[in-house]
Amino acid sequence: MTDILMWLFSIVAIVGAFTVVLNPNPFYSALGLLLNFLSLGAMYMLLQSPILSLIQVVVYAGGIVVFFLFVIMLLNLRKPLQDRDVSLKGILAALLVVVLVVIGIGAFMVYPLDDFSFFYVDAKTLGHYMLTEGLLPFELSSFLILVGVVAAIAVVKLYKEERR
Repeated sequence: MTDILMWLFSIVAIVGAFTVVLNPNPFYSALGLLLNFLSLGAMYMLLQSPILSLIQVVVYAGGIVVFFLFVIMLLNLRKPLQDRDVSLKGILAALLVVVLVVIGIGAFMVYPLDDFSFFYVDAKTLGHYMLTEGLLPFELSSFLILVGVVAAIAVVKLYKEERR
């Protein structure tokens, strides 16, 4: 039963990821991201790691997606931008994505995850990691999100000024 649920949640996570990438409406993309994060939280719960599941749902689904929705509403992105790139750059980018997917599938065939073991993470271990070795990557990722939000605001502001 666990295997069936794991497959189901992994398919839902993939559908959410495709919704994020392929939907031109940023609001629906954020909802696809929420679907992806909730599916990952359910998979963590199936792997018997309730702390990671709780962190996934509270921090990512509850915090990051709400933050993205706030930025979407702040920038007033109701109409999707018509920025589909069908030039040579766009075609090469799509081709690169296909090549990377094929390489990833090939890597899983060459290096299977048979001996990969999951382990239970308790709150004490996770807290110790987040305040010692994981502090710098965590702070760098939050800084990267901040830079992305500032860049998005700047791009939209320039776009609105060009339209005037």
